[in-house]
Amino acid sequence: MRWLDLPHFFTIAIFLTMLLVAIQPVTDPDFWWHITTGNWILSHHAVPRHDLFTFTVPDHRWITHEWLSEVLLSLLYAVGRLPLVSLVFGAVTAAGFLLVYLAIGRQVNFVIAGLTLALGVAAANPIWGPRIQMITFALSALTYLWVKRFCEGDSRALYLLPAVMLVWVNLHAGFVLGYAILGLALAVEGLRYLLRRPAAMSLPRLRAMAAVLAASIAVAIVNPNGWDIYLYPFQTGGSPEQQRLIVEWFSPNFQMSQIWAFEAMIFLLIGGLALARRIEARQFLLLLVGLGLALHSVRNLSLFMLVAVPALADYAQQARERISLRWPRRMPKTTPLTFAVNVVMIVLVLAVVAVASLPSWLQRIDGKLVARDFPIKAADFLVQHPAPGHMLNVYGWGGYLIFRLDGHVPAQPVFIFGDAALAGDRLLRDYDHLQSLGQDQAQLLERYQINWVIFHSTDPIVTELRQIHNAPGQTGWFELGTFDKATIMMRDTPANRAYAAASTQ
Repeated sequence: MRWLDLPHFFTIAIFLTMLLVAIQPVTDPDFWWHITTGNWILSHHAVPRHDLFTFTVPDHRWITHEWLSEVLLSLLYAVGRLPLVSLVFGAVTAAGFLLVYLAIGRQVNFVIAGLTLALGVAAANPIWGPRIQMITFALSALTYLWVKRFCEGDSRALYLLPAVMLVWVNLHAGFVLGYAILGLALAVEGLRYLLRRPAAMSLPRLRAMAAVLAASIAVAIVNPNGWDIYLYPFQTGGSPEQQRLIVEWFSPNFQMSQIWAFEAMIFLLIGGLALARRIEARQFLLLLVGLGLALHSVRNLSLFMLVAVPALADYAQQARERISLRWPRRMPKTTPLTFAVNVVMIVLVLAVVAVASLPSWLQRIDGKLVARDFPIKAADFLVQHPAPGHMLNVYGWGGYLIFRLDGHVPAQPVFIFGDAALAGDRLLRDYDHLQSLGQDQAQLLERYQINWVIFHSTDPIVTELRQIHNAPGQTGWFELGTFDKATIMMRDTPANRAYAAASTQ
């Protein structure tokens, strides 16, 4: 019965509730080109080194930093389609939540620990979902836990980090976060040793940490991209065009309700720091770095969450002790009646989670959730009637069009898709000028020899091309068709008119 006493019941209930966030339907635009890339790797027994999917940058070097994750995604999709993908990545995300919870100090009250974790999960709500990025979140949380326990002298599991890094570097370029967590901790502990602070780490343990870091850096070379993998994360994060154009690289918008939990967490951290009697330097430095990255980009909210939850729980526990909140020191013993009530409550929470997760379990590739975000009917049309010439597509639809049109003859390569680093800053800038009606739009349409355009029906470029067609004395484009929210516009040429007549019969 002790496993369903009040502390255990509260913790279990918190984690079951967190599954509502962890298990979500597939909505990430990059998912589609990831599984297409995984299929290509499995069929060719090789990792692509150049662009496979566009006509705009076929000569660009492709750093396929997620190749192993893409293979796993492809296999999961082949076995269980979208529901299995949601379930497995939900499990990965939930494992990350558990690791963050384990990093909370053992002296923290279970109510504070549970509520802090729940707030942290809510703070990073825009990030969760079946995305490859969740692998990096879970492995970063594992690294943080191992580093924390090693510095506290409780564990030697940190020695396994090079083996983890050997796999991580082939799963996602976020492996550099592991270096950052370990490197910052090593710098703080080394400074404490030099300053001869009380309870400073011994020199042999510092050397062991340094050796683990060096080995972790060295093993990353074992990947298909060689040395290029070390620079890739910094090239991506340092791209001004990606920071300006891609939504998940934007700074948080505090007027959005999704960001309010993050804002609340910041204020609670400030209050906790004011009331805390002791501030652990290593934890505080990682918190500052995580907060700075999260304020710079929504994408980094998950990193902030994993360093902020243990810190906030620690400060909240100290605040509780300082203001002498009198909570019961001993929990009442679990009786058969309370045990039964706890079991019933757990079952009810499980039922709620199961019902709320139904969209993930029932998601289909041709279902309403996919149709809400992607041009299913337009893709159906293009599969049956391949459009001639080069397309200009919405950035967020590129991956889905790759998935739907891949392997069909004739080939229909896209203009751009979700790997912005592969596209390069010039193409991102040109795409922005095209879709936002820049002054050089007409020249860019000619330069890339765009023959047809597929965008949202309400996008400015579609409105503009319709007006050009309808304006007196101007011709150039006509509407091939509107398929739900997607509109296809084509150049007004005899060949395109003939294609339109044949495809719409």
